[in-house]
Amino acid sequence: MRGISQTGIVLLIQFFHSFASGVFGIVVPLMMKERNVDVVIIGLVFAAMPLIMQFGRMIFATLSDFWGRKLFFISNGVLGFISSLIYYVAHTPLEFLFGKVAEGTKEGTLWAVNRPFLLERSGGRWRILVYLRSIVYTSYALGSLVSGFLIVWLFFEGTMLVCAMFGLVTIFLSIFLIGERKSKFSMEKALIFLDFRKKTKIFKMFLALFFMIGMSYGFRGGFVIPLFLDRNGFSAEAIGMIIGTQILLAGFSSVLFSRSTKIRQFILWNGILTSITFSLLGFLAATYAAALVVVFGFVEGMSTIGQEGILSKICDKESYGTDIGLLMMGLHIGETLSLAISGFLIAWWGFLAPFLLAASTYIIYYLSAYQILRE
Repeated sequence: MRGISQTGIVLLIQFFHSFASGVFGIVVPLMMKERNVDVVIIGLVFAAMPLIMQFGRMIFATLSDFWGRKLFFISNGVLGFISSLIYYVAHTPLEFLFGKVAEGTKEGTLWAVNRPFLLERSGGRWRILVYLRSIVYTSYALGSLVSGFLIVWLFFEGTMLVCAMFGLVTIFLSIFLIGERKSKFSMEKALIFLDFRKKTKIFKMFLALFFMIGMSYGFRGGFVIPLFLDRNGFSAEAIGMIIGTQILLAGFSSVLFSRSTKIRQFILWNGILTSITFSLLGFLAATYAAALVVVFGFVEGMSTIGQEGILSKICDKESYGTDIGLLMMGLHIGETLSLAISGFLIAWWGFLAPFLLAASTYIIYYLSAYQILRE
């Protein structure tokens, strides 16, 4: 596209992708509740997505290190279109599961190539990843903000058709990316990239710590917060506004702190404030709980500095896609496990249990990361 750089096209693709994801994040759990899917089943269906995303991401990341990135940006748009149409017709748990499989694969195709693409064109400067995350936060927030109104105006089905159109826009934008076949695929070389034994000790340690991040995310992410707010009497429009405002604050704080080099300090303070937030959330009345969810956005944005800084420091330049995928494997496996458990915890003890677990598991990550980076 004339006047827009290759980096600009990718960031624009990310905007439309994350906008649709923001809509999915609010609409899908409310749609499942509206269609009488039990909360335990909701948790199990949502648990499928991180695992599908991660395995897909590893395959796509490895292939893209050989074949280039363009193909996977195009497939992201195709899968975005397909997943929206599946949700359009979904009424049973199995149909929603098919939607989550398609959505998870869609996420895997984009996140396999977006960071490596940007790092390659920025000379490995990690702040481009902070800008990426800022766009993710902003566009996801906008999708969340309008989702409740889309449900009211267009109902669930019409909202899914809007998301399908964003998939078509992504396909159109991806066509303008330059196709760069990097080298002929070599299974031997791919296995070298994937060989966990050849990774550094620090890489292996952070893989375990990212597992703990994922555990914390699953206890407080996915369907948990939308249903928590719904249980506290908030309308679909209000839920979208609350979560959208939270994510806008996350984007703002990530940009605000993006020029800082104090990665360790951000990891520590983000961790302390996250643990405090979710230790309190389950005990508060509805209005105060909603306010705390919004304010937490500022805290969440701080985590971007730490996580993206870690990725840029410990991933090999020759295999950005594969290394980032390996490092994030721990996160998504942890998230899958905790999402699956969360539905049972909510059914048995309410939302307090997953929130306290979210706070406690995060402690392991941030105290350990703070210590490792100092050494």
